[in-house]
Amino acid sequence: MWTSTSMTLPESFLLSIMGICVVMATLIVLALVVLLFSKIMESRNAAEPVSRTLPEPPGISDEVCSMILAVLCEEMHAAPEEINVTSIRELK
Repeated sequence: MWTSTSMTLPESFLLSIMGICVVMATLIVLALVVLLFSKIMESRNAAEPVSRTLPEPPGISDEVCSMILAVLCEEMHAAPEEINVTSIRELK
């Protein structure tokens, strides 16, 4: 350990290199841990195939669709021909 109150230039370079080595070694270990966990999760997911189907969204009647389009046109001060509605869904 350094016992003097100041460091020489070679000592400061040595300390900098040691610090960089510690940081790099820690990053390498962290990357290996992430790879290990991803392999474990991948093998667990491959072993248990789960089929997930999304439920069909409930349909919206034509009357409700027309009402929503009328409100949009009124708020935007636009004609119905100027608006192109691609989908209507409820925000949660």
